[in-house]
Amino acid sequence: MTNTLNDNIRPLPEMLGRKDRKDELGAWQVGECRPARGEPFTNIVDRVMRVPQKNEVLDRVVRAHEMMHAKVSPAEDFPKWVERGIASETALRVVEEVRVNYLTKKAGFDIGELTDGSELTSGMQLAERGEWAHAVYTAVGYALCGGGKDFLTGVRRVNRAWGATLKDIIKRVEKEIKLADKSGTLASTEIDPRTGLNPLGFSHTERLAEWVDRLANPPKNEDEEQGEDNDEGDEENDKPQDKKDGNPKGNGKAGKQKEEPAPVDPDKVNPAKPRGNGGAIESWAKLIPTKLPLTRRAKGGLGRKRIASNVGRNPRRIGNALVDPDRRVFDRTKRSNGGVVLIDGSGSMALSHKDILDITEHAPGATVAVYATDPENKHPNLFVLAEKGRMVEKLPERHGGNGVDGEAIRWAIKQKQHAHAPVVWITDGHVHGVRNGYSDFLGMDCIKETIKGKVLVAPDVKQGIEVLKTLKAGKKPKRWFPHVWADTYERLQGRRLGE
Repeated sequence: MTNTLNDNIRPLPEMLGRKDRKDELGAWQVGECRPARGEPFTNIVDRVMRVPQKNEVLDRVVRAHEMMHAKVSPAEDFPKWVERGIASETALRVVEEVRVNYLTKKAGFDIGELTDGSELTSGMQLAERGEWAHAVYTAVGYALCGGGKDFLTGVRRVNRAWGATLKDIIKRVEKEIKLADKSGTLASTEIDPRTGLNPLGFSHTERLAEWVDRLANPPKNEDEEQGEDNDEGDEENDKPQDKKDGNPKGNGKAGKQKEEPAPVDPDKVNPAKPRGNGGAIESWAKLIPTKLPLTRRAKGGLGRKRIASNVGRNPRRIGNALVDPDRRVFDRTKRSNGGVVLIDGSGSMALSHKDILDITEHAPGATVAVYATDPENKHPNLFVLAEKGRMVEKLPERHGGNGVDGEAIRWAIKQKQHAHAPVVWITDGHVHGVRNGYSDFLGMDCIKETIKGKVLVAPDVKQGIEVLKTLKAGKKPKRWFPHVWADTYERLQGRRLGE
């Protein structure tokens, strides 16, 4: 619709239809802005859009881009996609720009017009600052756009190797988007029947965003990732400043000043291949945790005891001044490792009440939980069996499916009592979503969470107890990973686990 007086054109997002928002009708608030990067935007939830409204080529392309966002991008469910933890919010946003640009181009608009002249300078600045992660996310966001070439030129002027690698990454992103389009669901606004999230087409964005995160944040050597995480936590040393690294996955920032990683070869780091209907990616079921009545006292209590020390405030053991060569006349409260033990309770894993007794004996005060899902995932699927020195009287009945492996380990890591508390995951590694078998996509999610959370994996309860014994003795257990994870990691990451 054209206004002949001022030659302005107002887009009509209220005319668009979506299958996931059938009841969300109503007028949009459409305002005007310049065709400069960062000014146009679309808020689907509140129905607000800001776009340039002149009858210029760039203005028309920007309007088409924002209209495509209104047509296919997530609305209220976007925070839920982020909370899944599969990919960072930054990666999800930049890959969504690629999906929207591709669909806009497919609709007949010249995406090459999307440039505002700032890209060259941006590329030079990021290369000069050595911000590899930021450079990857920015380059991906420019894929298919006219500004992408200028950005790469800016990077190459400062760091030729970076420029070449980023160019390869952009080519691979464009190739993967084209392959995803063959599934017929790239622009789908159906609700994903497995996760209940919408739109279904965004699952392609999530899959590629997970891959972009790995390119932007190359994994360290496994030993470096593990670090010194198995020290015993004493009460007097476990102060509030002992916090876990709060760095969100893949956001390109860090709590400490760290050396930027060297670029990786995008030909070796591969995105996971979709296996679901219509090319949609596999997903975890919703985690439904529940705490059972903990009516029985566990062996070892809370794992706290007083021991003699030669430093302190009150000399409670004054007699030691005469009989102890080290004159340990003070008391110090020592706490056991505590920690979290997560058990895969699927049909391939065995678990008895005696196993729980043995686990609590070797990990006093630990939180112990088992997970398994039913096919419809309508019932609790994670059961807390022991916590704070108490445990269940008998094991609960449970179904034999996996379904929530990735969500369960994220839950377990959040239950750590203190920064040095260990997390032990007893699983054979054959993780899968509801109604799906093992896939590289879900396997890689578990691998990343395990490495990032410094989780110790054991194939069965017996081996898990051996890990707990080693920790209790103050020693560092040997890391182990299921063979299916090692194969997945080599396929997607281009190297073996631990290298």
